Amino acid sequence: MKVLIIGGSGFLGTELVRQATTAGWETAATYCSRPGSLPGASWHRLDLRAPGHVDEVLAAVEFLRAR
Repeated sequence: MKVLIIGGSGFLGTELVRQATTAGWETAATYCSRPGSLPGASWHRLDLRAPGHVDEVLAAVEFLRAR
C-alpha cells in the first residue's frame, strides 16, 4: 500500500508516518519548513499557497495518473 501524509512533520503527522512505515507501507509525507526525522519515508516540501504545487508533489509520488 502507498500512503501520502499531508503535514507529516507535524505532531499528528509524525505519528501517522511512524505507524505507516512500521506497517511496511510505502510512505510519502509533506512538510512546510523542515522535513521530519523519521526514516523510511520520502519527504516532499509542500506550500499550499503556491499554485500547482500540490500537483507537483502528487506527481512526484506518483499519485496522479497520466492525463
